[in-house]
Amino acid sequence: MANRKLPFGYCLRNGQVREETTEAEMVRLIFCRYMEGASYGTLADELSALGCPYAPGRPWSKNMVARILQDGRYLGSAEYPRLLSPELFHQAQSARPDVSGRLECPEAKDIRVLARCAQCGEPMRRMRKNYWYCSNCMASPSKIKDEALILCVERLLRSLREHSETISPAPAAEDENEAVQTAQDRLVHELEQAEFDEAAAKAQVIALASARFNALGSRDYETMRLRHLLGSAEPGGGLDAGLLRQVAAAVLIHPSGAVSLKLRNGQTIEG
Repeated sequence: MANRKLPFGYCLRNGQVREETTEAEMVRLIFCRYMEGASYGTLADELSALGCPYAPGRPWSKNMVARILQDGRYLGSAEYPRLLSPELFHQAQSARPDVSGRLECPEAKDIRVLARCAQCGEPMRRMRKNYWYCSNCMASPSKIKDEALILCVERLLRSLREHSETISPAPAAEDENEAVQTAQDRLVHELEQAEFDEAAAKAQVIALASARFNALGSRDYETMRLRHLLGSAEPGGGLDAGLLRQVAAAVLIHPSGAVSLKLRNGQTIEG
């Protein structure tokens, strides 16, 4: 493809470089959509559908989008009018993807498997360097650096190791509580009878034990398991990825960039 004589967004009028209104609006749209989490491919598809081509007769491509997002001439100079604010341009540069395709921090791979949206629980995707995006409910991506994310998770795990007693079972369901209370009331009633019936009392004791056993769910078991795992875990430096996988059902990322842990017993530990 032949190179454009001028950057997309500009035109020549009376021998001077001027803003081309329609294209300039597309440039601003590209930067805004990129900061909302749209990928190069998504932007190329959207721009092709809008009917404002980068080059006549050619659909938009990822390379065209990337070229625009990296072009410092949009900041303005003696030759080129300004199309973008410095804030928007520099934010886009800091959000550029790692072209090597590798995460800067290998520990982030373990977190990526567990990353979920704190608002809806859907998986979070690492769209670009330091950005996490939920396609289900978030209009804007959460921004948190890999180092900060790993440190947050590490601190939460350390706190749980040091204070495993803070792990608590989920409250029993209302119908489970009612069943236990009913069985207990029947036992008390039987014991208060004027003529004590040992066989009937034993039957009520068994019924109460059965109701309590039924109220003991998988979350209670998970709570005991988590307390044992965390209480016996050896303290160490850095993120213990193995321990994280054993105790956490999800790493919750909030729109603000805050991080919480959802444990396997259903309990959420706030960061």
